[in-house]
Amino acid sequence: MKAVVIGAGRIGCGFVGHLLHRSGHDVCLVGRGPVVDPLKRDGGYVVRVTDGRTARDERVQGVRCLDVRQLAEVDNEISTADVVCTAVGTGALQDVASRLATGLAMATHPINVIAFENAEDAGPRLRRLVADAAGLHTASRHGFSGAVVSRVVAQRQLPERPGDPLLLIGEPNDDFTVDGEALKTPMGDIEGMIAVDDFAAHFRRKLYRYSAGHATAAYLGHLKGYRYLHAAVRDPEIRRAVRSAIVEGQRGLHAQYGAAVAGSPGDADQILRRFDNAALGDTVARVGRDVRRKLGHYERLIGAASLAERAGVAPVWLAHAAAAALFFHDAPPTGSRLDGALWEITGLQQTSPLARRIEEAWLGFSDGWGQGNLLLSLEQRLWSWSGRPTAQLVGLR
Repeated sequence: MKAVVIGAGRIGCGFVGHLLHRSGHDVCLVGRGPVVDPLKRDGGYVVRVTDGRTARDERVQGVRCLDVRQLAEVDNEISTADVVCTAVGTGALQDVASRLATGLAMATHPINVIAFENAEDAGPRLRRLVADAAGLHTASRHGFSGAVVSRVVAQRQLPERPGDPLLLIGEPNDDFTVDGEALKTPMGDIEGMIAVDDFAAHFRRKLYRYSAGHATAAYLGHLKGYRYLHAAVRDPEIRRAVRSAIVEGQRGLHAQYGAAVAGSPGDADQILRRFDNAALGDTVARVGRDVRRKLGHYERLIGAASLAERAGVAPVWLAHAAAAALFFHDAPPTGSRLDGALWEITGLQQTSPLARRIEEAWLGFSDGWGQGNLLLSLEQRLWSWSGRPTAQLVGLR
């Protein structure tokens, strides 16, 4: 079986390429930038999988790599593949679709395209974009699905010295979920792949539990001045808040999809143990970045909080996490009240109960916040220096 992976980043190499190689596929990576030369030179890389207690290096050898600018070669690889995977980020799907469209139009057999893009609609979106570029006939001959990835790949380290391999560092988790109904048969075996009928439910299972907890740890950790995620979740106050946010998400999922999707009470502690993995070296900055997307209406905080609220659960800590996100470093200035940009991004009515919860939490954080001032106690709202702040809050306009 032949596989093409478009995107030679953390997920493309450290998860997708790794599993395809272990499954016996002939793998061609398509990338850009400084990662291309070492991949072409070495024909492989190393994935270090660690649970925080033990670690092992697995070599992915015998893979080929093309620069994305090698258009004819990339088209040929796509047209002769059995499966094409993307891991480029949702913002690059339009460009990827243009390249996919050419290769898929050349193919003489059905090809399954799996989008590892951390977006619920990545598969259908790619299908629409390919149909726009190459026609509905071409798109309908092939399968398109998103993927829910279980592994965090926190680091990609380029070789520092001649002879060093490209190194990816991630968790040992190796399963991923796809939309079984959206793929064409026959679909070759890929280690870790789980095909489900209700892809949306399984996507939201990860988003409203794991991802909601991840974001809560990052945004509250940022207020307390933590650099690393594992250090943030070892703070007892943050750990309690993160666990509560995960449980709020679980309770909303239980009401909407049932116990099988929501999971068990022990799952929150299992997720926290994953966040506690210091060997990943995962940072608050990496986990918290892209605030605007992560405050979207169906995203990890607002989506989980809205679902919990509909189930009659007060999303106290999910609202606190959303408020804390407004103090993160990649967001623009506002005054003494939340401006309309937040409600536009979140899709919330400013007078809704959830919006009021977020604003109340935001006011609590802003009374004492200033650039460089650290929150010493989350529960007591104790800051490293007191007094009204003179710096402006970072907002979203």
